[in-house]
Amino acid sequence: MKPLKRMSLKDVVIRKLHDYIAEHGLQPGDRFLNEKEIVHLVGASRTVVREALKAMEAVGVVRIKPGDGVFVNESSVHHLVNQFSFRWSRDRTRMLELLETRTMLELSAIELIVMRRCENQASPIAVDFREIDANLEQMERAIQLKKSLVEDDIEFHRTLFRMTGNRTFYELSEVITQYFNEVRERRISEADGYGSTFVEHARIVQLLKQSDAEGAKKAMIDHLSPLKEMIANGR
Repeated sequence: MKPLKRMSLKDVVIRKLHDYIAEHGLQPGDRFLNEKEIVHLVGASRTVVREALKAMEAVGVVRIKPGDGVFVNESSVHHLVNQFSFRWSRDRTRMLELLETRTMLELSAIELIVMRRCENQASPIAVDFREIDANLEQMERAIQLKKSLVEDDIEFHRTLFRMTGNRTFYELSEVITQYFNEVRERRISEADGYGSTFVEHARIVQLLKQSDAEGAKKAMIDHLSPLKEMIANGR
């Protein structure tokens, strides 16, 4: 086995600056630290700081405007999510906390969908089920062909969040749920998880169509519970 390559000073500075953006909640378009402030923050030379900023600009995390300063770029949020996804997915305690957060988001999505349907009792058609019904049909075909259900499972939950009609809510869910792709694959690959995933999804949709928020939330909790066990046991 080859020895692990030590991080260069430039990479150390880049990681510290990524952490700074995340910890301070900087948004696309926000002004970032200037060169002098970064030198003071990370304790590195101006040359190393300039190299780090150029590298961050090359991957779209920041935008450098000569004579104006450094700004957080539009693509920085996605880039940082990828970075934290690797780090957090190796931390069991953090993963359990993220699963709690994901569960709350999924249950809130169910409440929002049912609320949308019940806003007009005379004609509860504000929520469109066609996309999620198509997802169930695709999953059923995949089972018959003995294909992987992982992508269909991911799309089911994405569709559920889109059905809330709240774009911000959907984008927030994307940040959280992507951390579970690896454990999702392990769960679905197990013999008891392969077919039950489809059955559980279909049950959730059935209860949503009946505007049974409590029943759908219980079904969702049951659906997600194996993930908690797998994370806790380090499987």
